[in-house]
Amino acid sequence: MKLTSEQISQIQSSLSGGKIYYDDIRAEMVDHIASKVEDAMEQGIPFEEALESAQKDINPFNFQMKLLVASHLGFFKTIVSNMLKGSILLKSIPLFAVCLFFIYFDQSPEASEKHVKTIFISATVGWALMGLWGGLLKNSKVVAAGNTLWLIVCISQVVLNLDFIVWLGIPPQIAIYLITFLLSLLYIAGLSEVVFQTKKLSVT
Repeated sequence: MKLTSEQISQIQSSLSGGKIYYDDIRAEMVDHIASKVEDAMEQGIPFEEALESAQKDINPFNFQMKLLVASHLGFFKTIVSNMLKGSILLKSIPLFAVCLFFIYFDQSPEASEKHVKTIFISATVGWALMGLWGGLLKNSKVVAAGNTLWLIVCISQVVLNLDFIVWLGIPPQIAIYLITFLLSLLYIAGLSEVVFQTKKLSVT
């Protein structure tokens, strides 16, 4: 049984008050509850009773958390797979070149490592602040993509370690180039996904 616009509005109102933070997840939960209510009404259950029953069956916090976890895992896989794309590789080269320019005058490989990692942490924070200013933090997909990028950049700060790479037998200066290139590739792969999700939001 198809719900009326008034009944849909009533479902939307029942989810107000901060139960669901993200707009897109709220819309998805409205659809989920509406589907349950429609099924119940087809069995002869009144709307109010069907709505109350559907709301008892769904915990808003758990519903939101389940979707957020799935989004983060999905974006992690997407960003890693993005790194294998030729287009991402090409886009990362200019960033790699810019970073090399900034660390060219460093006195030691250790200073260069600290410098280049600071660049990428700062750039990631900068994009997060732009998202806050642009009002994008109410969309779970954009936030999940941004969070995943931040997580990957933070992990790379530890994994891409100069001492360890030198221990593998790679000369310090070459190791710095390798760290800078991999960070550039990671950043562009993640940023491309954030931009893609933002563009999807603007289209819808």
